[in-house]
Amino acid sequence: MNTLPSKRKPVEPTDAEATPTWRELAERFRDVMKDFLREGKELERELEPKLLPALKRMRAEIERLIAKLEERAKK
Repeated sequence: MNTLPSKRKPVEPTDAEATPTWRELAERFRDVMKDFLREGKELERELEPKLLPALKRMRAEIERLIAKLEERAKK
C-alpha cells in the first residue's frame, strides 16, 4: 500500500507573478523611500512640541554637568 501523497502538477507562473525588472524595482524602492521620508517629517512635526521642552531641560542639565566638570578640572 502506498501512503505517499501523489505528485503535484507544477504551477505555471502568471503575468501577475512575473519577475519585475531592475528598473521597476528601483521605482518601487524610490516610492517607498519617498513615503518613508514624508511620514518621518510628519511624525517629526507632531512630536516636536512634545520633545522640545524635554530637549531644553536635557541641554541645561548637560551644560550644568560640563560646568561642574570644568570646575573640578581647575582644582
